[in-house]
Amino acid sequence: MEQTQPTLSADQNSVATQPPTPESPSSKKRALFDSPTEEEPVNKKVKESPITSSEPKAEAIASMFPSPADYPATQHDKETWQGFCDIESEPAYFSVILREMGVKDVTVREVFSMSPDYLADLPQPIYGLILLFRYREFGSEDQADECPNDVWFANQLPAQNSCGTLAMLNILMNSPDITVGEHLQQFKEFTSSFTPFQRGEALASFDFVKKIHNSFAKKMDLLENDKHLAYKVKRAQRQKELDFETKSKSKSKSTSKFRSRRDSADSAATDDSAASFEENAHHFIAFVPFGNEVYKLDGMDRQPTSIGSFAPEVGQTWLDGASDTIATLMAAGDDDYGVVALIQSPLAPLRKKACLTVNTLARVESRLDSLDSSWRESVTDDQEPTSPRLLGIEALLPDHPVLASLAATINGEALHGLLSRRGGLVAVLSDVASRMMEDMAQEAAEDEKARQRRFDGGPVVKKWLEMLAANQYLEANLKRFIKSS
Repeated sequence: MEQTQPTLSADQNSVATQPPTPESPSSKKRALFDSPTEEEPVNKKVKESPITSSEPKAEAIASMFPSPADYPATQHDKETWQGFCDIESEPAYFSVILREMGVKDVTVREVFSMSPDYLADLPQPIYGLILLFRYREFGSEDQADECPNDVWFANQLPAQNSCGTLAMLNILMNSPDITVGEHLQQFKEFTSSFTPFQRGEALASFDFVKKIHNSFAKKMDLLENDKHLAYKVKRAQRQKELDFETKSKSKSKSTSKFRSRRDSADSAATDDSAASFEENAHHFIAFVPFGNEVYKLDGMDRQPTSIGSFAPEVGQTWLDGASDTIATLMAAGDDDYGVVALIQSPLAPLRKKACLTVNTLARVESRLDSLDSSWRESVTDDQEPTSPRLLGIEALLPDHPVLASLAATINGEALHGLLSRRGGLVAVLSDVASRMMEDMAQEAAEDEKARQRRFDGGPVVKKWLEMLAANQYLEANLKRFIKSS
């Protein structure tokens, strides 16, 4: 499940640092943890708190877990922490996760309508749909008694916010046309005979996926997830104690005192917070075709659920049943939903078309050279084809040879026909290259968006606020932000 997280830490043990003064010409370049030099005047409103030698060094912090609360989450934090962090339902993040896991030619796009016409206009094929909603059980009575042998399905373990990545895996592992990469293929083979729960356990300890997923973790994500896990543990312990008291016939004083402590305001507040977390939790579930059936793969269910079948021979697609189920679910609840689709990357067919065009063009030019070596003298700059190196398809060219029938046609054409064919091929390649550049720019934008999401700015903002508070700026300006009653 996913939970909206605050962005600032409330840690009170961090060391307040003295801000640079306006008189210092290098003040803008000083790191946050630099102490003032003797030559610079000190603002009288700021209490001196220079960093002592006990301040942990960067090298030591990089290898300790957990790192100090006022430091960003380190790589060691992310690799040592045993949970899965929350990730927003952002297609760019999911697309980057897929590429980094080694999945080939698959991207994620947001779905804005469940109408068949809209879904048909998306790049095809659509390998699966993922629904994000405020969690509630539905259709659990239709679960299979056991997981079908050919369906790969994994459970989501308690306290693991892996449902977004798990939903993608439940789609990828059931899509034979997708190249999932070496690591995921080995994982699929390793877990092929496992039960859904055992696959969930294996995923919880699958460091390859966990490291990629948790690369999006921020320090506050780790702290918040650990806090909510502590709530769950405390609530489970309280329930166990309540069950024990119910069975117990003893009404001793010690029991009464224990009940009094348990029902304290602090305990009630903690339990309320835990309940609030559960009520507001969001959850990802997958819908995927398998054979002629459509399955709902919800990691919170024990087994997969078949939501119907479809008949391709009469024009039916798996999207008909899946979209109807999702639309019905949306109509029965609140408006807090999101749907994304795992689709074939538009770059995949474009690369194939570009390779075939380049190879055909090479065959035409070779034929022209054999007929009249001076033909290139009449070619202008705007008639030159786009370079395969620029499109990044050089290594793919041998995989897309010219069809024998087309090669025979080219070998039988005269000079004028070949020049006309070449002009058409150059125009086609130019159009394909333009569309490829757009999609590659989109992938670059997704990578940049993920890079920004991975930057942990929370500790920086916290430190900045502490500095403003130490200068009494917040105190002096607080009334500007408080509405008078």
